[in-house]
Amino acid sequence: MSEVGNAADTEEEDSYHFLENSMSARGAKSKSFPPESDSAQSGAGFSRARLTDKDVERKLVRKIDIHVLPWLFLMYLCAFVDRVNIGNAKLEGLEDDLDMTGNDYNVALVVFFIPYILCEFPSNIIMRKVTPSTWLSIIVFFWGCVTIGIGFCKTYAQLIGCRFVLGILEAGLLPARSLQGSIYVISTYYKRYELQTRITIFFCASVIAGAFGGLLAYALSKMAGLGNQAGWRWIFIMEGIVTAIIGAVSKFMVPDFPETAKFLTHEESAWIQYRTNEDENSAQYRMDHLDKHSVRIILRDPKTVFGTLLFFGTVCTGYSGSFFLPSIIQQMGYTSAGAQVRTIPVFAVAAVLTVTFSIISDKTNNRWAISLVGVVIALIGYAILVAEYNFAIGVRYFACFLVVTGGYIAQPVSVAWMANNVSGHYKRSFSSAIQIGLGNASGIVASLIFENKTAPRYIPGFSVAMALMGMVGVVTILFALYLHHENKKRDRGDYNCRLQLPQEQVDNMGDYHPGFRFVL
Repeated sequence: MSEVGNAADTEEEDSYHFLENSMSARGAKSKSFPPESDSAQSGAGFSRARLTDKDVERKLVRKIDIHVLPWLFLMYLCAFVDRVNIGNAKLEGLEDDLDMTGNDYNVALVVFFIPYILCEFPSNIIMRKVTPSTWLSIIVFFWGCVTIGIGFCKTYAQLIGCRFVLGILEAGLLPARSLQGSIYVISTYYKRYELQTRITIFFCASVIAGAFGGLLAYALSKMAGLGNQAGWRWIFIMEGIVTAIIGAVSKFMVPDFPETAKFLTHEESAWIQYRTNEDENSAQYRMDHLDKHSVRIILRDPKTVFGTLLFFGTVCTGYSGSFFLPSIIQQMGYTSAGAQVRTIPVFAVAAVLTVTFSIISDKTNNRWAISLVGVVIALIGYAILVAEYNFAIGVRYFACFLVVTGGYIAQPVSVAWMANNVSGHYKRSFSSAIQIGLGNASGIVASLIFENKTAPRYIPGFSVAMALMGMVGVVTILFALYLHHENKKRDRGDYNCRLQLPQEQVDNMGDYHPGFRFVL
């Protein structure tokens, strides 16, 4: 018993040393840790609580949830509304007013994704020099201004130019996960099995944007004629104004990293760093500098390929729904206003079920099964839509629920699953940049597969999106089997030979270290 007690005391003492060092690195005033007395600033006995106190930990996690998620969620909501409102504007006369013909609409969608993908890395470089709150507030404000500008476009060429600039600006919000983007900021606050739910809540902004965008489009289109402007113009103008205002305020609302976040006390900041490091064993599985050995590890890791394929396949369904769902529903025989309104419950149901399954995923410590659930639901929906004329309109409309819900259940799983299985700063940076950057190229596919000439059935579009979701199902199974096999080999000690490498390489392996275990 004494040995057990001594071990526990030693573990607690080590934890306090970590916290004390973290506080010092953060610039805290010299003081003993834990403090001799509790203070209001330390938060209801936080600093004196044992690190294993689950009640104190739950209170801290709730505090993080309140301060970190809401504003980032709001910013991503604005991003997605401004990105996909062109689908709603299409129903309100955008194509006619700008003399768009043939595949002009599809080109206007594609032109957004080219700079969106290419500008990810330059955006990361810029953000190394500034804080997330500064950079994200700047780009949100200016893309709000660009959205307003779309409302005043007189020609198709002007629309293309605005969409291109919008892609440049929005490249800094989500893809920059690898360094200082929204998802990376979120991932620095939570343990691995807390992350799925939070990432899903963040991604749900894109789902809610579909419902919220449809509702706004329906309401704003009623402003047609006001100021001699068409209804579709007011969609861009009003939504752009709201985004610009949010961007201006974001500088004071967006959280930075735990070590510098103003809403945390020194003790809370240190504990957050300790609990995330302990959860991932980050102190042991680091990759803090680049050399030839670490670059080889990054480039040869099949997990990056699996994660990118998963994200690529699910993103196609996500963007297809956002860009074309109003048109798909309209082709079922509804008016433009009726189609706008009927998109709202589709995305609302998807949001609720996506969060529900993400909570189940975190509670059960499982990723692959939840991904497969999403895939199966989406495939059933696609199968109905491909054979739509064999079904009643109500059944076809229900299929839209299945497709959107299934796609959004699987999409955040691909991001969280990847984040759970890579360790070390540079390993995460490069792996996530590849996953998000290449995966978003699926937005180009989604923009091109639903052509006007294939209306009203859109068989090519549904078939391609269905095939990609089928690919996600196959890759999910292969990824889970690969991770299970790797864990077994590590349990047997098959990779212990890696520990014989020079110590500087052992200390810079990340998840390549034989002690790291993967999340299924």
